[in-house]
Amino acid sequence: MELKILEKRENPLLHRIEIKFEVSHPKSKTPTRDEVRNLLAANLNADKSRVILNDMHTPFGSPVTRGFAKIYDSVENAKKIEPDYILIRNKLIEKKEEE
Repeated sequence: MELKILEKRENPLLHRIEIKFEVSHPKSKTPTRDEVRNLLAANLNADKSRVILNDMHTPFGSPVTRGFAKIYDSVENAKKIEPDYILIRNKLIEKKEEE
């Protein structure tokens, strides 16, 4: 798997870096969210818990996945700003059981 950063933008107001990326995976299946978060964290020297993956899309039959991610200054800032469903999707909080 190879990561290519297409666009990197700092957003000081929301204490984060916004990233558009592309992951090529020519001889393997589409990577999971967790694999992409690990790859982004390793390449951008960030803690995985601060990396929030918003969306990923792989066109049918393509060995390339494109997406959008954010790296926050701290986990607390991410929890304040991001909606719950994004935090659940990125495993930063647990889903609440309805009674």
